[in-house]
This record gives sequence, structure tokens and C-alpha cells, in this order.
Amino acid sequence: MANALRLMARKALNSFITILLVIVLNFVLFRAMPGSPMMNLRSNPALSESFKLKMIDEFGLDQPMYVQFIEYVKHVLTLDFGYSFINPLTPALDLIMDNMVWTLILVGASSIFMIVIGMTIGIISAWKRGSKFDTGSLAFSLFFYAMPTFWLAMMLIVIFAIELDWLPPNSALPYGERLELSWESFKGLLYHLTLPAISLTIGSIAAFSLIMRGSLIDVMTEDYITTAKAKGLSDANMLKHHAVPNAMLPMVALIAIDIAFVVGGAFQVEYVFDYPGVGWLAVDATFKHDYPVLECAFFIIALAVVLANLIADTLLVYMDPRIKEG
Repeated sequence: MANALRLMARKALNSFITILLVIVLNFVLFRAMPGSPMMNLRSNPALSESFKLKMIDEFGLDQPMYVQFIEYVKHVLTLDFGYSFINPLTPALDLIMDNMVWTLILVGASSIFMIVIGMTIGIISAWKRGSKFDTGSLAFSLFFYAMPTFWLAMMLIVIFAIELDWLPPNSALPYGERLELSWESFKGLLYHLTLPAISLTIGSIAAFSLIMRGSLIDVMTEDYITTAKAKGLSDANMLKHHAVPNAMLPMVALIAIDIAFVVGGAFQVEYVFDYPGVGWLAVDATFKHDYPVLECAFFIIALAVVLANLIADTLLVYMDPRIKEG
């Protein structure tokens, strides 16, 4: 147990250092982009002079770079990224949180399906290794794993939205409607969510099925599986109580790591489908040089990924008895 606690302390320290590096990179990268925040702020005709002066003074944009960095760190620690350049009356964090709801709905729905479907395909493929199902699912997984997410999203729009006219090609709800706790609102959301969710799910299913298949094949060669067979356990009981639980360890890490790829894919999908999530907001802010929104979006996303990996490491420590025993 002491070994596990030491390991977790080291993981937590690594996560803290990673977050510090994210803060530094977030500061440097956006000032290395063409046109500094100061330049874009001053040249924006839509902003009043009083707003410009307030932002310059608050974040020290007219000060030397090291002073700007100190002010930046102070504001990041309180999650204060200033006001949006495009919506000067709205804090950048508020815009991110409003759009985060839609991203969580999209990523959450996609993650559930990709984990359940991917693991199921992987388990069946490993159990029926060499069968037609195994060969077919492997080809399916490799084909869609290599396919660019944005291209798949555009093909789905062409086929199901334009040619067949079955599903809408954009937005998250019917125009003019708001998300409410009602059956009509849920139907509208499901109707618009189908194509974006499919775009994210299909490519990621491959990763889960391939890792689950490989992990389960390795487990099924262990001596305790042979012993279970010799004791007369049915195939279902052996899979449920012996093989699958031990094959789940790599999947825990994969689920956390895949969050980063799903969020990255969500950027592409949200923009292709004009879906109002954080990805769409970040891409739109890039074109409009809305630095406060960009800095806030990338910091929040990086923070979520680091925390997700820390949670996965914690689960692995307590799931794997070899770590606890040292």
C-alpha cells in the first residue's frame, strides 16, 4: 500500500508539472502567432477605447513580456482570462462554459457508444480468433481508424443529409429552439446529434476493439485460464469472471487517453457540422483572433485531459494488485 501511495504522489506531481508547462506554452504560443494580443486589440474597430484601455491595463499588455507573464499567471490561477474581443461584455470563461455543455453532450454520447461497441467487438473477435467475424471486424477497425474524422463527417453529410435528406447537416437543435427538459427538445437534440456522434464514434471504435482484442488474447494464454477450463467452467463464466476483468487494465488507460483524441476530433466534427461546442468556438475564435477565448479554451481542454489521465492512473493503481504489493 505504501508503494501505491508513493506512486500516486509521483503521478500527482507529474500532473502538476504538466499543468505548469501548459500555462507557459499557452502564454508563449499565442504571443508567437502572427499579430500579438496587443496589436489585435488596438486594431479591432468593434471595441471601444475604454474597453481596450481596461484590457491593456488589467493584463499589462503594454508592459515587458515578463510582466505580462506574471499578470497572465495571476489571472489563470483564478480562471480569469478577460473578456472576449468579439463579445466584449462577456467573459471568455462564460462563453467556454456555455459551449462546453454541447461538447460534453456530443463527447459523452460518443464515448459511451465507442466504449461499449468497441469492447464488445474486441471480446468477440478475441474469443472467435481467426473466424470470419474476427477478420471482418479487424478490416473494419483498421479502415475507419485510418480515415480522417473531418472527411468521414463530410461524407455523412453528403449521403444522409443531402442525398437521402434523412438527418440535418448542422446545428444542435432546430433553429429557434433552446435546450429544455422536455420530450420535444430531446427529440430535436437526438435528431441533430446523430450524424456528429456517428462521426466521432466510428473512428474511435477501432482503437477500443483492437486493444481489447489484443489484451484478451494475451490473457487467454495464461495458466489460470487453462485451469478454469480444466475445472469445467462454461465459456461465458470464464470470460465474465476471469478473462475480461484481467484484460480490462489496458482499457482503463486507453479510455483516458482517448479522451484527448475524441476532444481533438470534436474540433473537426463541430466545425463541419456547425455544432456549437467548444471546438467550434475555438476555431471561430482563431479566425477572428479572439485571444482570450482561445487561451481559455486550450487551457480548460488541456486541464481536463491531464486530470483524466491522473484519474486513470489512480484507477490502475487500485485495480492492479501487483502495484499495491510492490
